[in-house]
Amino acid sequence: MNKVKRILIVVFLFVVTLNINYLGMIDTKVVVTSKEYKEGNTDNLVLNKILSDNELKQEIPKMFNYASNGTQYDPNDEDDYTTDSNPEYITNGLYSMEDEDGVSYYFRGAVTNNNVQFGEYASDYYVYQDSDDLYYQSKESCQATAYEPESCVQVKLASQGDKMYWKIVRVNGDGSLRLIYNGTSTNPDSSDLAHSYAVGIIPYNLEANDPKYAGYTYDNGTDSFIKKEVDTWYKNALGSTIYDSKVIGGRFCSDSSGYKLGTDYGLADTYYNVFASYDRLRQDLSEFAKDNAPTLKCPSTSESYGGSYRLKAGLITADELAFAGEYFGLVNDGFLNSRESSYEYWSMTPGVFAYGFATVWSEFEDLYDYRVASYGAVRPVINVTTENMALIGDGTIDNPYVLEEVKPSNSYKGKVTIEVGSSIDDIKAFEEELDLSNVTWTVKDSSIAKIGNGKIIGLKNGTTVITGVDANGTTYEIEVTVISNPVTNSAVYIGIGIGLILIMSTVIYIFYRKVVKISE
Repeated sequence: MNKVKRILIVVFLFVVTLNINYLGMIDTKVVVTSKEYKEGNTDNLVLNKILSDNELKQEIPKMFNYASNGTQYDPNDEDDYTTDSNPEYITNGLYSMEDEDGVSYYFRGAVTNNNVQFGEYASDYYVYQDSDDLYYQSKESCQATAYEPESCVQVKLASQGDKMYWKIVRVNGDGSLRLIYNGTSTNPDSSDLAHSYAVGIIPYNLEANDPKYAGYTYDNGTDSFIKKEVDTWYKNALGSTIYDSKVIGGRFCSDSSGYKLGTDYGLADTYYNVFASYDRLRQDLSEFAKDNAPTLKCPSTSESYGGSYRLKAGLITADELAFAGEYFGLVNDGFLNSRESSYEYWSMTPGVFAYGFATVWSEFEDLYDYRVASYGAVRPVINVTTENMALIGDGTIDNPYVLEEVKPSNSYKGKVTIEVGSSIDDIKAFEEELDLSNVTWTVKDSSIAKIGNGKIIGLKNGTTVITGVDANGTTYEIEVTVISNPVTNSAVYIGIGIGLILIMSTVIYIFYRKVVKISE
């Protein structure tokens, strides 16, 4: 009998314990935290501005068989170089094309709203002029090339405080802005070098009797003469100013790939050895056996000359000139040329090697290839970061864009779900440790939840949004959902628990009495 009592008592205590634990669960605060994401200032404000100021146009078939003014060589009369015009191929505006880093947005044709002011001369800037009216970045480079070295004299290119103006070539696939120098005015002329869009007038290279001299570098790393001059200008004009930190080591391409006989490309046999750029840009020589196809991706290059570079400053490519609307031998008023200027300027794309001379594409009123030992103007190209930068203005001559730094700001977002009457530390709404001590909070519906002293407190069922901002402009947003837990603080379920205890106690008592009666 005593043994039966002991068993029944143990069973009774077990049932009571279960019910007590159940009731203890009722007092537990249920908190569910959903860490959503951190959102930084990742929008490219520069690109957004350009896209908002320009209609993004679609490339049309055979577009690059024409200059942007709608002219092309008549493919049926190549020898006479006659041209025809097709108004359907007048292309001006903003277009897009893939480069190595993503989608690039480039300007084409006679656009007038891609002027940018960026940088200024920190001091008077001088170049050296020889008797042939060539202009060099140093007296040493002038004397090294001039027929009369003693003729090299110092002339002023810019005065202290003169602002630098540029044309936007494109927004690169990595988001940076590619600019080509346009002088100390948005409207340069040819009255003298200081009023032009050039920083010098020089040979591309001092020798031309080998195709390697068409490379921006050659002999596995020797700088061309023009590269040295561009590097010197950048170092002295921009590299020594606060603007240097905004100029990135951008992509540049001296494409020396595909060097072979022109006939191997199906081109006219008078064009002896050519580089692949001719195959991409001069299909008129094969009566457009295939369409012209400029590229923003740098092809494989020779091991000994040319190449793909990361530079602070370089030159434009022939392909970029074609994208901008230029075409070999066709006069065209695009944004990259000026009929008022008498200077043709160099690209960095090898052209041909013929009659013992290397050539590089260059541009004036038309696109052409010139012997590297002749002379042309220097228009540096740079790539500027757009991170935390914005464009102010409309890009016109009278109101050029100005690159202006904007204060970076971060925005943090999170979600929490809590029960009525419970609380959670505000920092737990976010994925990382944050200093929220100086955040000013606002609750959209203060009847649902409140926040203070580092806690979010649930007041009644519903969803609301709590927003905050600190002194740095960083914003915070917490979506708070408050629920009535089906267990916690429920008198009904407390009653159910007590009822279960009474029922089980009664069952045990009856069972006990029967056992006792049987035993008697």
